[in-house]
Amino acid sequence: MSACVRQMSQSPIAKRGGVVRRKITSIDMFASRAEVKAECTKRGYHIVQHGDQWLVFCDKASVKIIA
Repeated sequence: MSACVRQMSQSPIAKRGGVVRRKITSIDMFASRAEVKAECTKRGYHIVQHGDQWLVFCDKASVKIIA
């Protein structure tokens, strides 16, 4: 696991089940999209792309787009 993915998954926000936000260019620079996807899938997290960022929902609750 890269340092980027480790830092993201061990951040206080992730540990509380919050939403971690990362620029896609940062993911590409310090890890890989495939690595982040694999780790999120392993943990049961959801990823949503909004503009140039990925939002990682660090819990197993369902995600629903309202509007």
